[in-house]
Amino acid sequence: MEGMDEIEDDFALKKLIQAVENQVADGHPREAGLVLMDLLAQGIDRQAALALMAETLAEHIAITFASEKPFDVNAYARALLALAQE
Repeated sequence: MEGMDEIEDDFALKKLIQAVENQVADGHPREAGLVLMDLLAQGIDRQAALALMAETLAEHIAITFASEKPFDVNAYARALLALAQE
């Protein structure tokens, strides 16, 4: 079933990237657009930058499920800002 797992992972990544693109377009959190611009200015390819941001979103979704608390948009925004500093 390794092929199925890869398909599911690709689907999930595409959905997470779409969510990040929506955040950038909506301006919420505002850090999403700022970090994307910063990563692009650092010479990172747009798709690679979006994938990094999507991984950060996935981590914070996982934290939300594990803690059974509401999604912490401020913690997510701080993690996005940290991406631009790496």
